[in-house]
Amino acid sequence: MSNPSDPLKAIDESKLTSKHYRWTILSALADFLDAGSIVAGGASVSIWTSYFSLSSLLLGLIASLSPNAFAAGIGALIAGPLGDKYGRKAIYMYDLIFYAIGALIVAASVNYFMLLIGYIIIGLAVGVDVPTSWSLIAELAPRRNRGRLMAFTNLFWYIGPIIILLLGIGTTPLGVNSFRVLFGFLTVIAIVTWVLRRGIIESPRWGLAKGKEEVVKQALAELGQDVNIAEASKPQSKAKWSDIFKYWKGLAFMIPIYIFWGIPAGTFGFFLPFLIEDLGSKSPIVGDAVQIAWFITAIIGVVGVYMQLSDKVNRKILYAIGSLICAIGFALPIGLPFKILWVALFNVFLFGFGHGMGLWPQTRVWSVELFPTEIRNTAQGFVWAWMRIALGVWSIFVPSIISAIGYSAIAAVATSFFIMNIILGLLVGPNSQGKSLEEVIRDFYGGKVPVSKVVKSQY
Repeated sequence: MSNPSDPLKAIDESKLTSKHYRWTILSALADFLDAGSIVAGGASVSIWTSYFSLSSLLLGLIASLSPNAFAAGIGALIAGPLGDKYGRKAIYMYDLIFYAIGALIVAASVNYFMLLIGYIIIGLAVGVDVPTSWSLIAELAPRRNRGRLMAFTNLFWYIGPIIILLLGIGTTPLGVNSFRVLFGFLTVIAIVTWVLRRGIIESPRWGLAKGKEEVVKQALAELGQDVNIAEASKPQSKAKWSDIFKYWKGLAFMIPIYIFWGIPAGTFGFFLPFLIEDLGSKSPIVGDAVQIAWFITAIIGVVGVYMQLSDKVNRKILYAIGSLICAIGFALPIGLPFKILWVALFNVFLFGFGHGMGLWPQTRVWSVELFPTEIRNTAQGFVWAWMRIALGVWSIFVPSIISAIGYSAIAAVATSFFIMNIILGLLVGPNSQGKSLEEVIRDFYGGKVPVSKVVKSQY
């Protein structure tokens, strides 16, 4: 039975129910929309290049200012502090409206300027939504199921592109209007998700930090917990943006591993159809099919390995194995041409499986675990923004690098980055499986950072 004066333990020890899954899926749809917009752009590259007469520089520019890069990073920086100040659910009230507007502008684009503006708006909305969604899922999850529930964000990141790519294949006969259908579809999904999210509860951990008694009561009632929260009914802290730097160890760990993962993943997510042309096929259907294979392989890794093991085994080992598989997948095309079919498939399949089984989902789990509730959203936005902005800079040059040097240069960068992931993950990563968020913070920082009363639970 829960300690009657400890709401945190009531949340962490609650049984996993259909409500947890509902809240998680509605939050994880942020990743569906994030990936959907990136891949819809990638699938439309050949159309945009001819229809809008894009040079390599203009293509690199739209990639760098897309949901895949700068725009999302800026959105995350803006929304992080807002989510900590006004609540996770408050962000949900507006962000997807902006996403829908941006997607509609892209769908209706008749010139490069409209396309760029619409894609930037989508990117800003993605940056606002995704870190907030991760914070909410982590703060609602029972401690023995946090890895499993957080993995739904990865799962939906893969499902979204598969649906978009299948739709892209189905609309190929429409020619230039194919991309209009893709972004029109994303507009509809954003609006439907926005409507359904009205029923999500606010984070009880955020409610405790802000002294929002009704928020905590509602969450505990939804979880079937009868807890006396009188001792936690007063505001516990007044965090400010600069407080994230008190947790410099977490920032110094998360920012590099995000960048080392994000640059190869973002390059694949947007440019893979462009790279597939090296296989000798100019058909967009071939590029879409290869991407679908990549996402399916990643889904196998997430569902078959990470969801099953992440809350039971040493997460550092799982992370290192996933990173090693990715490194091997990229090492081969350093020396052998990507245009050889089996080399390309080896790269795609190993990256997909390693990515899904440990590297990517564990990166997300650590990022929500290493910062306290009062600044979790701010820290998420800050860390995530570094990755998307770095990817933005990189994306400007990717088409030129491929044209001048070839894919082997991309593969060499990715391989070295994944090796760095292995080293950092094993040396610095926390053993967080089965622990509460507060326990992870206490153990990782060794009591050397200031904590609020919310963190000072009986854990």
